[in-house]
Amino acid sequence: MKIIEKVLNSKFVERTKRKISLATGFHLKLKRLSSSSSEDFRTVKILNTYNFTCVLDIGANTGQFAESLIDFGYKNKIISFEPTQSAYNTLTKRSAKYPKWEVAERCAIGNISGEVDINVSDNSVFSSIKEIKDNYVEYNQSSRSSHTEKVKLYPLDYFAGKYINPNEKTFLKIDTQGFEKEVLEGAKKILPGIDGVKIEIPLESIYQSVDWKLPDIITYFYEKGFTCQSLQPVAVNNKTGAVLEVDGIFIRTS
Repeated sequence: MKIIEKVLNSKFVERTKRKISLATGFHLKLKRLSSSSSEDFRTVKILNTYNFTCVLDIGANTGQFAESLIDFGYKNKIISFEPTQSAYNTLTKRSAKYPKWEVAERCAIGNISGEVDINVSDNSVFSSIKEIKDNYVEYNQSSRSSHTEKVKLYPLDYFAGKYINPNEKTFLKIDTQGFEKEVLEGAKKILPGIDGVKIEIPLESIYQSVDWKLPDIITYFYEKGFTCQSLQPVAVNNKTGAVLEVDGIFIRTS
């Protein structure tokens, strides 16, 4: 295996792969599975290293994040939250065969209780309470909003007694398409009991009315006793090469 890996990573093979990629539009990449080669695998390594027993999956979409945790060896509880109807239907079916994966009632998570309209995109991963910017839609047509759905909105603190046990070590994942700040604003009571957070961070927001970026988020978590243990690009402008969003993982150290 080491010999094969050495050959595949030789300068000659690397240059050949680049030439093939430019000629075909396909990027050829083969690496040994490790914490550096896979963000999903790295996330599970962190969860298991720090003995997390519960993951709150806010903005679950169809369950791809939770399923990746299970596939890579996380064996403890997952609670998923998703507001859009079609994605929620898929999420509930996907989770049904896993006894430790529970789906909460269909709702959005924010900083107040009430109802809210959510913009549902053709590609549901872009669905958001925030409106997506026109210039991004021009670049990525699948992000276009096709319709809105009215959904219940709760602060995460509302679910404290139901899903959050002080005896568990809890990890909070937030992927809410520009609504991350509002999610944390609605989690003030439970946040002192949260020991890890994975959050989508905009470098250049693709949604309107988002004023919370990388320096603000880093400062926010460091002031609350967390340190950053991972940053991974998740959205890139393929025309310019600029990274638009990263996923950050923060672990409480004090």
